[in-house]
Amino acid sequence: MKKKNRTFNYILLFLFLSFLGLYFSSSAGVIDYQAKHRNDLTEKQIKQFEDDIKNNKEIDIKKYIDSDKKYDNVISRTTLKVSNTIGEVIEGSLKFLFSNLEKSMNDKE
Repeated sequence: MKKKNRTFNYILLFLFLSFLGLYFSSSAGVIDYQAKHRNDLTEKQIKQFEDDIKNNKEIDIKKYIDSDKKYDNVISRTTLKVSNTIGEVIEGSLKFLFSNLEKSMNDKE
């Protein structure tokens, strides 16, 4: 009994440490990527703005601001797929359960 309990504790500890490692690595990587991407866009937008001023083009602030923000990465896409799959399975299970429950209630009447 103690061996089974000890094995279970090791599995839980491994899963918890894996979760922490993935969580911190993904959060740090996403933040670094977003900061670099934001900096690159800013430099490109400044250069485009300066070129437009030199060429006497019409200046519109919407042209230089990138409002499309993407927060996805491999982990978030994977967890979204897993979450959607779990939701579909639960939805299917509940539909099956309630349809059978409805049939059994109708059969008794």
